[in-house]
Amino acid sequence: KSVEIGFPLVVRPSYVLGGRAMEIVYDEQDLRRYMTDAVSASNEAPVLLDRFLDNALEVDVDAICDGEQVIIGGIMEHIEQAGVHSGDSACSLPAHSLTQEVQDVMRKQVTDMALELGGVGLMNTQFAVKDGKVYLCEVYPRAARTGRFVSNA
Repeated sequence: KSVEIGFPLVVRPSYVLGGRAMEIVYDEQDLRRYMTDAVSASNEAPVLLDRFLDNALEVDVDAICDGEQVIIGGIMEHIEQAGVHSGDSACSLPAHSLTQEVQDVMRKQVTDMALELGGVGLMNTQFAVKDGKVYLCEVYPRAARTGRFVSNA
């Protein structure tokens, strides 16, 4: 799997929350070492492998949906690179370095997801942007910490 995903990788046990035991590995040797340590500590629990986007921008998009119409409240660009915990980060509204094309891609993805999921209410979506390519990180069918920021902007 590591060859398909490509290095660097973020590796972590599947049962861990909040980043504990998470590590970035840069090659096959690092991955083998991590797997040996993780399996011995986790009683054979699965280990998750994700592509690590070095120097990517993190973006939050807050929206609200009534089941038929989606309104994007704001697109916020994080000041720090992707991966910094939201409690330790700051963001800019409006986004200051994202192209209109990238913002349009995110607007479309958020709109399509909200309508397809059939959610009614607030929705927070987190993206990473690297070299103009948009990666979906997480979608929360609720208000996030950025909701108050957007509502006051």
